[in-house]
Amino acid sequence: MEPAFVFGPFVFDPAAGELRRDGAIVAGIGRRGLALLAALLEAQGEAVTKDQLLARAWPGQIVEEANLSVQIAALRKALGLAENGAHWIATVPGLGYRFLRTPSDSTPSGPVRPAIAVLPFQNLSGDVEQRYFADGIVEDLITALSRFKGFAVAARNSSFAIGPLEPPQVAKVLGVRYLLEGSIRRRGEGLRVTARLLDASDGRALWSEQFDGALENLFDFQDRIVERVVGLVEPEVRRAEIERARRKRPDSLDAYDLYLRALPLFRMVTPDARNEAIRLLEAAVALDANFATGLAQLAWVYERQDTFGSGATPEERARGLAVAERAVRAGHDDPQVMAIAALVFSHIGAQGQRALAILDDALRANPNNPTVLMLYAFTNVLHGDLPAGRAAFLRGLEISPGALDNYELLVGVGFSHLFEHDYEAAIEWSLRSLAANDDWVGAYWTLAAAQALTGRTEDARATIDRLLAKAPGMRFADIERVVARNPGRDVLLLEGLRKAGLPD
Repeated sequence: MEPAFVFGPFVFDPAAGELRRDGAIVAGIGRRGLALLAALLEAQGEAVTKDQLLARAWPGQIVEEANLSVQIAALRKALGLAENGAHWIATVPGLGYRFLRTPSDSTPSGPVRPAIAVLPFQNLSGDVEQRYFADGIVEDLITALSRFKGFAVAARNSSFAIGPLEPPQVAKVLGVRYLLEGSIRRRGEGLRVTARLLDASDGRALWSEQFDGALENLFDFQDRIVERVVGLVEPEVRRAEIERARRKRPDSLDAYDLYLRALPLFRMVTPDARNEAIRLLEAAVALDANFATGLAQLAWVYERQDTFGSGATPEERARGLAVAERAVRAGHDDPQVMAIAALVFSHIGAQGQRALAILDDALRANPNNPTVLMLYAFTNVLHGDLPAGRAAFLRGLEISPGALDNYELLVGVGFSHLFEHDYEAAIEWSLRSLAANDDWVGAYWTLAAAQALTGRTEDARATIDRLLAKAPGMRFADIERVVARNPGRDVLLLEGLRKAGLPD
């Protein structure tokens, strides 16, 4: 049996051939109109070409395009306007039509993800060969961004069909919050590619960057652009979404908004911040029991409660593991969800081998996700392939220099050098981490340990004093407990912190 479609006050049952509004059948729509409505709804917000619609409503017949226009007009009249004042059926210039999705739709269920469209890059050189290169970059960007499950990506046939419209118009037609656009220009024997991320509501630039490369290395240049742009776009979208959720009224927050409000707290080190993050995320997963991203983040906060606090309670640890298992079931197709769950399995559940296997799969599924790279790196540096872990840290920093949590990547490189007894490098990278976030206790641990192990006792004690000013209750027993739950290379950290004078 075909599933029913629910949108606004309407329920459309394709099997029965009925469209109902508030329980009453909507009159005035013939079988061809219903066939068109079914085709548009089945596309789940993506554009459907005129040829596809003609074939659906007039199978095996050759008819004038005007017949389609008449049927679409009748459908629009029968449906009326959506709650935002727009027609339910939007025209996609030069292509066809798409069905408007609204936040109140109950199909599909779950939080409404932000959406992004990658528009065709402008060829400012007038060279046909560069047009192919520009289109190749856009196609690769759409493919790479589609691996991120935290936002939706408009299909190529929709974004390529958009004409010269202003960003708010594009946002309305495609149903997106963000636009990624760019241009390409030949400069002698080289090329310059510019990429920009825009807020689609007002055209405001959130981020832009230029890339220069040589004509003789086009494919390598294309790969480099895609890696860098993808690595930079995801953190910027997350940052913009956090700001959007911050501005919303508390009584209007949905599960996704609650998750976004918890993210800045996640980067703080105080117990109050962690407890508030837990409260927000528990509320998010109570609203949507299958919100995989929220479940994973909640499990991660419980892990941090155990790692960077005075120790989670047995109930909190059990809750963290249980939520991580739920996240895996709900988000098995999301590499970031799987990577976060793997960290929790490793750190709370002492399931190191399972975690490494999950992380290998997650990295293959999305090699450009900074969070996946970071968690793969940390787990391997502690319990697996140390050189591979350090390489993943460095790759994350290379492709996403603007990520919100890069201070963790920086100290991770320091960790890897500490465990290889390269204490000078460990000090350098720990200081770089603290320059990015001087509240991050993990960087103080690494810095103090490296300073003590290299004989800089006074520097190490000064670092411990700074650590205790940030986290007055932290004691050597806390670090010892963290290391003991799943011992790895970090036993060297205990030796250094003991020499540095971290109080018992």
